Amino acid sequence: MRPLVELARARLSGKKVVAVMSGKGGVGKSLVAALLALSKPNSALIDLDLFGMSAPQLFGAKGLHEVDKKGVKPFEVGGVKLFSLQGVVGDRFVVLPGASQGGVAEALLAFADLGGVENVVVDMPPGMGEELLTLSRVAQFKPVVVATPSATALKVAGHLIEYLAEMGVRPPVVALNMSYVQCGGSKVYPFGDPKKAAEALTAKADRIVELPIDPELEGYVGRIAEYRGPLHAAVKNLIAPYV
Repeated sequence: MRPLVELARARLSGKKVVAVMSGKGGVGKSLVAALLALSKPNSALIDLDLFGMSAPQLFGAKGLHEVDKKGVKPFEVGGVKLFSLQGVVGDRFVVLPGASQGGVAEALLAFADLGGVENVVVDMPPGMGEELLTLSRVAQFKPVVVATPSATALKVAGHLIEYLAEMGVRPPVVALNMSYVQCGGSKVYPFGDPKKAAEALTAKADRIVELPIDPELEGYVGRIAEYRGPLHAAVKNLIAPYV
């Protein structure tokens, strides 16, 4: 019996869990996870990207998590309850031996106070590591796979989707981030037709969805809860049919 695993299962039981993941880093996964959490009321965002910890930077969350008898208290920003390892170690880098990653992920999931939460968005690290195995042990989740139209990102996204299929999990949606720029009422595709580039993935997911590039977005780092640009609107509808 593993007490942390059992506690994490109990915390997540009855909640809708969406795991935002990618094959490689730098595709905008954490941003999509943040906007997904902001799009649904009564949501929590759990940052399992233990080395990246981008979620607190996006929300401008600072300081450390408080703890009481019910568990670790979240940062609350824009109506989202945010949990991150940064709230434990502070604003510094983290080095973890591989064997420790699963334990830290288990602890974050087990001690997060999810009282009043209906939807849990999990910001996963890139790739297929211990964090994914940990989440699969404690919750049934719907994966949202994020990639860009680049051949490299799509190739590794394909590997991730194949691995999920072996686990018996099919992504309801693959989000192709940074696919187009809205210009004068038309979409301009600077990297070519993203759906053609992602043709190999169409049989492996229910939907392939294009997400826009928004040059204004960088100005909202640290205050992402205030962002209402085109990416916000596109992400809001990303998972709506499934949760």
